Amino acid sequence: MTPGSAGIRREIEAVLPRVTNLRRDLHAHPELGYEERRTARIVAEELRSLPGVEVRTGIAGTGVVALLGAGLPGPCAALRADMDALPLEEASGVPHASKYPGKMHACGHDGHTAMLVGAAHVLHAFADELRGPVKLIFQPAEEGGGGALKMREAGVLRNPDVAAVFGLHNMPSPDLSAGDIALCDGPMMAGAGVFEITVRGRGGHAAVPQACVDPVYVGAQIVNALQSVVSRSNDPLDSLVVSVTKFNAGSARNIIPETAVLAGTFRALDAAVLRQAEERIRARAEDVARAFGAVAEVDIRLGYPPVVNDPRANALVRDAAVEAGTGDRLKTTRPILGSEDFAYYLEEVPGCFWFLGSRPAARPQVPFCHNPAFDFNDAVLGDGIFMHVEIALRFAELWARLAETAD
Repeated sequence: MTPGSAGIRREIEAVLPRVTNLRRDLHAHPELGYEERRTARIVAEELRSLPGVEVRTGIAGTGVVALLGAGLPGPCAALRADMDALPLEEASGVPHASKYPGKMHACGHDGHTAMLVGAAHVLHAFADELRGPVKLIFQPAEEGGGGALKMREAGVLRNPDVAAVFGLHNMPSPDLSAGDIALCDGPMMAGAGVFEITVRGRGGHAAVPQACVDPVYVGAQIVNALQSVVSRSNDPLDSLVVSVTKFNAGSARNIIPETAVLAGTFRALDAAVLRQAEERIRARAEDVARAFGAVAEVDIRLGYPPVVNDPRANALVRDAAVEAGTGDRLKTTRPILGSEDFAYYLEEVPGCFWFLGSRPAARPQVPFCHNPAFDFNDAVLGDGIFMHVEIALRFAELWARLAETAD
């Protein structure tokens, strides 16, 4: 470990009690997407306590952006955290459990926010070592609200222009231990879409099916047909999943209903595959319904695009970890078919999204994200702060070095 990294560790230890208290306070007071007013106020107060740090609030509603090193000549790096919680009843049993019924931090965004606030404190202490500006982006509404897109549209990647953006997500996976730094080259997380298919038939008595057009039967055929989108229409080397997760129809055992409603999701690691799946889901549903004398009304909405990491940004995180003395914690992870709105930043600037292992080494399994028993592991707060700070402090030098290597 370099002397500089040792100094960073000491600074982190000094701020860690404050960051831990902040994390638990945020966990106890979760706020849903675009409602993060208390969270944003506390974040802004923490940032404004640091002299010389420029702070903007109210971006995309509740977003906050801090700028350190304004006016420095080097390239600008951005670090991002998400602030929103989930509409879920908490069952963790921890002392700092949610005080708000039906809302909880079940994905660790409380930890992400606290770590970036901690990084602001440490970077402020080492501001003289910055060689370029650093933006800290605290965004609303990652959980389905597309807060990253609204933040991007509000110009958070401009003035000064961001050269690369970096984000992390805690990962309580059995494959990773607390403090592991898991990277994936290229596509890392899937783009997603959702669909709802309304099958309109002709209802009647269940004893006289020949006089009806049964939307339940037609819907079942559509469910089967949609599986062929993956198995018979998609290149097996291109990841794609299509899942029907809802099927609603009928009101009584002896009545064939007029309509049936199917709903589900589809996900792919490639935007072109996602668009092709959209077209084929629509065509399959409409064609199958038509073949049985029914009509299928298909509503499809594309969600977040795939998260595709930039090779240079990925290499920078690797090099920063190695030079900071944590290269032994580096892991390679496979892509996953969950989705993340960090992808919207990557559509505009290069960047790297990486996983911070958060499972305690002594526990083979812990509740995963979006589980009502989930709680962020405070033992990795320091690890996340450390990597945020090392990436920011080493960014200008490593970014230039990696450009020369690519040339």
